[in-house]
Amino acid sequence: MQLKIPAGYAVTYNKFYDVEPALSGDGSCFIENWTFFTEDLLQISKMKIKKGSWYIPEREDTMLFDLGWYPDSDINGQYCLQLVDGNWNEIESISSRDRFLIQETLEKWMEEQQRV
Repeated sequence: MQLKIPAGYAVTYNKFYDVEPALSGDGSCFIENWTFFTEDLLQISKMKIKKGSWYIPEREDTMLFDLGWYPDSDINGQYCLQLVDGNWNEIESISSRDRFLIQETLEKWMEEQQRV
């Protein structure tokens, strides 16, 4: 998926692809893309500046955007996007099967956190 990532963020893991869980073939069969739908899809860390250089803070001192598909590889699953602090305490979360809603929400959250 194309993401608008503002300055000050580091993509540390990305397997968030622009694919549907199941694509209709010729009407008689489905092509399943379950290799793309796992609990580990995307992680983005908010960076900090120290002495004029960007760096990724230690985990306990960072904000992390985490995206996964739950339950893992399940046809009935959905995306779960979380914004967590360094101790993995949830600040915000959203679940949806709509990857475009997830994309829009992630971009909005990053813009909001950039002002904090």
